[in-house]
Amino acid sequence: MLLGAALFAAACGDAPTAAEPGAQPAACEDGALAAGMVELGPSGFQLDERALVPDGVNSYPLLQRVGEGKWHSVRDVLGQALTLRRPFVRTNAFMDGGDNPARLRDDDGSIREEGLQALDALLAEAGRMQVRLLLVLGNNWPDGGGAEAVVKAIAPGEDLPKDAFWSEPRALAAQRAMIAAIVGRTNTVTGRPYADDPSIFAWELANEPACTDEAWCDAETLPRWAKQMGDAVREAGARQPVAWGGAGYRGQFGEDLEAIARSGAVDVLTLHVYARRLPAGDTGAREVLIASVIDTASMVMRDRARLAERFAMPLLIEELGYEPPRNAQDRDAERAHVLGSLLRVAAELRLPTFPWMIGETDQPDDDGFLIRPEDTATVRALTCGAAAKR
Repeated sequence: MLLGAALFAAACGDAPTAAEPGAQPAACEDGALAAGMVELGPSGFQLDERALVPDGVNSYPLLQRVGEGKWHSVRDVLGQALTLRRPFVRTNAFMDGGDNPARLRDDDGSIREEGLQALDALLAEAGRMQVRLLLVLGNNWPDGGGAEAVVKAIAPGEDLPKDAFWSEPRALAAQRAMIAAIVGRTNTVTGRPYADDPSIFAWELANEPACTDEAWCDAETLPRWAKQMGDAVREAGARQPVAWGGAGYRGQFGEDLEAIARSGAVDVLTLHVYARRLPAGDTGAREVLIASVIDTASMVMRDRARLAERFAMPLLIEELGYEPPRNAQDRDAERAHVLGSLLRVAAELRLPTFPWMIGETDQPDDDGFLIRPEDTATVRALTCGAAAKR
């Protein structure tokens, strides 16, 4: 999730095809999911032994809303996902410190049963509404606590940097204990083990891991961390796939997606694509700039798809976003054009996409990326983009 991270778009790989940007199918067919567990097969994701492109959306504050008692907000978001025909939602399974009753760890790092019960209730509601959750187990950024909060909890007063999270033995032990507590848990509402719950689409090790402190980081730090945490998820009995969670860099910010693929740490590679924001300006020149932005983002998608294919691993575009200028004449139409064009590329490559992001109807648009039901052009692009791959 883009919470303090730079917008990601790196030019590499082949140029996109000349398909009409933004063109969409004439109609979007509905399609309900079967009840079983999403699994990995020879050709990627599958459900009931049939190939599946698990398109979804992002909405990070669901656990927070459970703690606040705002079940109407939770149901609003899950209902929007279903309306978009994207019945997979990527959301947080971490909350460290603070005073929300659903927090999973206190400031001292102790794991909270009350928070775990809130996660139980969220999973039960998602299951009732037939939505699958992609659960993120940690965060590079301080939002929701994240790596920084864990480091402070395991080493109070030692003034360790955030990047100690990726290799300090106490931090590693704390994260493995958190994984064991969540993945190895039995839901108190449904009585079902998390490790065997089809409402959990996949486990994600952390959101946008990055390690740049030279005293703590080298090229092997994140692959080594990913291997330890991926093993912890599997040791807890998880039947669901294990996803990486990185932005998909190839040698920047301590992340090398190829090294992650080679490590055997995860089952699913991840990519975050944010088409570069453009300033408002002359209409003619702007059309050229927007086309360039679409081309650049498409190149990234194609390059990472080739990498994933080389390692016979699925690739999940788990964040896909574009923020039009707030003073643009028609922000909705422009965003629909950009996202629709990128969804066409994803459809051609058979890549699942999770646009950033949706929220409850009255959620503030803090970062300029929030997609609301009244954004009719964007909603249609997302809905048809999902239906085109079924």
